[in-house]
Amino acid sequence: MGMLFDYLKEIAVTKNIYDYNSENYQLVNEVRQTIKELKDAEIYFQSVTDPDLVDYAIYRLESLKRKYIYLLKKAKEEGINSDNFNSLLS
Repeated sequence: MGMLFDYLKEIAVTKNIYDYNSENYQLVNEVRQTIKELKDAEIYFQSVTDPDLVDYAIYRLESLKRKYIYLLKKAKEEGINSDNFNSLLS
């Protein structure tokens, strides 16, 4: 999962991302929220012991990873690239 976060650090926004109503800003926020959910899901996965809950935790992690990859592809299609995305996520 670390590779996903490393990849995100290389992304930056070149369009008008600071317009809070823009689709790009919303996309960046969705990526930010997905990262938070991935971190929370990882913590949950590390803490469960019941086999049914482990299955759920794995399913949740996998679905969030796929969502994250989708969002990165969408960002690339929208012209979001790797200049200073880090400052937008802080």
